[in-house]
Amino acid sequence: MLRQRLLVAVIGLPLGLAAIILGGYVLFGFAIVLTMMGLHEYYTLVRPYRPNLLVGYASGLCVVVFSFFFDRFSPGGLFGQEGILLGLAAMMMFIFLWSLFGKLGAHLVGRMALTAFGVLWVAVGFAYIMLVRSLEHGLALAVLLVSCTVANDTFAYFVGRVIGRHRMAPRISPKKTVEGAIGGIVGSMIAALVVSVYSSWMPRGTAVLIGLIVGVVGQWGDLLESAIKRDFRVKDSGKVLPGHGGILDRFDSFLFAGAATYWSSVALLGEFVR
Repeated sequence: MLRQRLLVAVIGLPLGLAAIILGGYVLFGFAIVLTMMGLHEYYTLVRPYRPNLLVGYASGLCVVVFSFFFDRFSPGGLFGQEGILLGLAAMMMFIFLWSLFGKLGAHLVGRMALTAFGVLWVAVGFAYIMLVRSLEHGLALAVLLVSCTVANDTFAYFVGRVIGRHRMAPRISPKKTVEGAIGGIVGSMIAALVVSVYSSWMPRGTAVLIGLIVGVVGQWGDLLESAIKRDFRVKDSGKVLPGHGGILDRFDSFLFAGAATYWSSVALLGEFVR
């Protein structure tokens, strides 16, 4: 198991770092692939409730594609978040068309909700990771996002193992502890501080605050995925990453942390990033 985890890390980490450093179409391609794979895992989990795969995949693709190209090419001050909204509007149109022809009395509304949730969770999450990179000083902010999220997971794991006593969410994730969660948040703040030391434009106090926000929200993403897996009685969302599970297992924190990094950076750093 450890050997498989290390092998995936040795291959995946350089690819991920290259995508972040290069940005642009390279990161866009990664976001498309990860979004489709993440949606596949989610819709496989909820398969008993019969989500509409065509609506889900088409909507997820629209969210990522529109957010990228609106941010990159649109005149008149339109940015990527408008592209996300347009993608979600496309999803609503697809769902409307589905409602016209779907079979009534067969849990149609529930199927619509499950299908749409996958897009909101997975596609919007990966779209915001792209948008972080597209901000002014986006490379530093993307490094901050990754560093805070990895430090959050790492510190939470080791602090929880060493001094964890109080369970945080026993029904959802019995092994997670309050002490581990606090350790993870502290680790995220330390990571943000380190990034700010090498980014002269970034105020250190603001970076630590962003690290706090990313640490808290990233743990929400982890807990949400744990709740979904617990509800469906599965250990991992998929098997595509040996030793790690699936795409959602590896990126659950990032799906929330990306939006947290984007909006906290825009709100707290203002003209530095726009």
